[in-house]
Amino acid sequence: MNRKQLECLREQYPRGSRIKLNQTMDDLFRPVPKGMMGTVEHIDDTGTIHMSWDNGQGLGLIVGEDDFTLIEKARELKVMIVEPNQEPRIENIYDTLYHMQKVVGGDIEMINLDDDTVLTCNEEGKLLHLEPNRSINGDVIVGTFFIARDDGSDQLQSLTGEQIEKYMSRFMEIENYMDEEIKMGGL
Repeated sequence: MNRKQLECLREQYPRGSRIKLNQTMDDLFRPVPKGMMGTVEHIDDTGTIHMSWDNGQGLGLIVGEDDFTLIEKARELKVMIVEPNQEPRIENIYDTLYHMQKVVGGDIEMINLDDDTVLTCNEEGKLLHLEPNRSINGDVIVGTFFIARDDGSDQLQSLTGEQIEKYMSRFMEIENYMDEEIKMGGL
């Protein structure tokens, strides 16, 4: 495979993209079954797409030989991640539902913070009794959440420097809560 073909392949299947296997991949010890989902780790210089399959396997895909479908093409977002009892940190995450759910530990819920910023948290965090984190508009968000820019399009965007500064200041202080302060409704 030449350099131009590799560049095209890496652009088509960027790291973090989600792929579904359309046929069983035979492996002597642990085959990867048809329908298995996985995440692209990298593409080597021979064009093999190295995967991290959801069942723990790591078999690579070969374009033209293996039958698979691109489910979500990843792009990176610069977000602020806020964990309970931790200072906020800036991190790049992949803009896929799978990766967002991985950050918050389950199904996601998005809450508008202002006209161009959204907070994404675990939708069932209170039902799961996740650890209290920070207060927003008089309610306590539980579990890990992240903040991204919302420009009104269908996709979240990376935070601007101004937004990072604003929310780093807002969430820098670690907050402590009593169980009775955590409302089951609302956020």
